[in-house]
Amino acid sequence: MTAMNKTAQALAQIINGKLIGDEKLPITGITNAENPIEGHISFASDPKTFKKLNTSTIACIITNSQITESQKTLIQVDNPKLAWAKLLGLFFPAPQYSGKISEKAQIDPSAKIEDNVTIEAFAVIGADTLIGAGSVIRSHAFIDQNVTLGSNVLIHPHVMIYDKTVIGNHVIIHSGSVIGCDGFGYVATDKGLAKVPQVGNVIISDYVEIGANVTIDRATVGSTAIGMGTKIDNLVQIAHNVTIGAFTAISSQSGISGSSKIGSCVTMGGKAGIGDHVEIADKVMVGAGSGLPSGKKIPEGQIIFGEPARPYHIARKQIAAQLRSAEMYDQLKKLTAQVKILQGKIEKDAESNTY
Repeated sequence: MTAMNKTAQALAQIINGKLIGDEKLPITGITNAENPIEGHISFASDPKTFKKLNTSTIACIITNSQITESQKTLIQVDNPKLAWAKLLGLFFPAPQYSGKISEKAQIDPSAKIEDNVTIEAFAVIGADTLIGAGSVIRSHAFIDQNVTLGSNVLIHPHVMIYDKTVIGNHVIIHSGSVIGCDGFGYVATDKGLAKVPQVGNVIISDYVEIGANVTIDRATVGSTAIGMGTKIDNLVQIAHNVTIGAFTAISSQSGISGSSKIGSCVTMGGKAGIGDHVEIADKVMVGAGSGLPSGKKIPEGQIIFGEPARPYHIARKQIAAQLRSAEMYDQLKKLTAQVKILQGKIEKDAESNTY
């Protein structure tokens, strides 16, 4: 961490907060609620977390306007976690890159490299590729031919970007990800599976962040497209001709099959499985571990969960019933036994009344 000693008032000004308490209180670091440290600042978005921090050695708490009294110095803001994240970047500045091109990088003479680009040792840049101003290509990254990277793009080590990929501005791609590999396209014949050429590309819009070991397949024809501001966690598979809207969040180990359409502001939990040609409208929440069969259409704003996924209010009843299944089975056995006893009595009474 960069050595830093700021007053509570100075930090309040940075995050546009209202300070309650000691303006001159020195703040020497930043931490989270799980690790309170003397002289540091943290945040609390709920009463339980605030109570924990209020009795700790923490110096200052970022909180909302509903909390006004404390034995600690407070900074009130509308969104405590967002303000904390801003200060986290202040105390832990992002790495600064050299803006230079290593002599050990392999760059095709036809590639166009704009100003202030960093290309580290053993990176490869293919023919007719454009690297935008301020971008960083780290060691052992492979950028194929006819690729376009916008400005201020950060490509981490061992990323593979295939030909014809188009990447916007301010995009981050973490280590081990593969962008633009062939989609899984085959035709069954009597001699086996015949490959369908995958001749499309991948388009990634501005401010997208892609985690480690993500695969995004090129389209069969046309483009696989990722919308602006979308965030993709580690170990996600996105198949050919998928389109994803803006500001969508996809958690780890999720898989999206070919030609599915995911809307904007969708939240997808971990290990979600999306079949091919599925359509998910805007603002849908897909619960972790949920599965959607091929061709399913989910309307805007729904919360879905389960396998197969259903609206949450239905799925929760089904899960509750499953959890009671053993108890219900025991009750059914008892009722069956009672019915047999009653049936025996009825048959015996019927025989005794026979003339």
